[in-house]
Amino acid sequence: MRRGFTIVELLIVIVVIGILAAITVVAFNGIQQRARHASILADITYVDKLIKLYHAENGEYPKTQTTPITNNDATIPPRVDANCVHMVTPTPTAQWVPSVTAALPQSDNNPSGGAYKHRGCYMYQSNGTQYILSAWNMLTSPQNSLHYARIGYREGSISAQNYICNHGNIGGNAGGTYDINEDTYKYSYTLSNLTGCNQTPPAGA
Repeated sequence: MRRGFTIVELLIVIVVIGILAAITVVAFNGIQQRARHASILADITYVDKLIKLYHAENGEYPKTQTTPITNNDATIPPRVDANCVHMVTPTPTAQWVPSVTAALPQSDNNPSGGAYKHRGCYMYQSNGTQYILSAWNMLTSPQNSLHYARIGYREGSISAQNYICNHGNIGGNAGGTYDINEDTYKYSYTLSNLTGCNQTPPAGA
């Protein structure tokens, strides 16, 4: 007489399969996240090359304004990509770097990424001499090293954007408690030649 599996044996098999499935899902999500971050970094690196080529040919970076970029100046917002439809100001546009004729990458409007779980955008601002180029609040997890800078724009929950240098409210630090999940700077890749901003991170960052 052939002996079948007992209930205990079947339950053990089911549990093992469940554990393996969970491990696979976690690994897959990690691969997806790394691939997305690599794609975003490739995008802004490509655009950085375009604006530096423009500078080499014209002696200045593509301008969004004529005045210097100054901290907390809300009068001149950055340019943002066409998919940045949740912004009130500035107006989203496909050619978010002016005077550059090459097709530019557009954000994917990922609703689950970024600090505060708010969507991010590609952003650019320059007066011809200074420039900021950023995949702002587009990463799905905080990062510390590659193109991490404490210069950029406002919190992901703010619809009208302007330049903010290492602002204490970003990360909730102004209230005395730092929260990495609210630190928009850490959810961004930023390239810039701006100087004069004290980028000393808050305690815990």
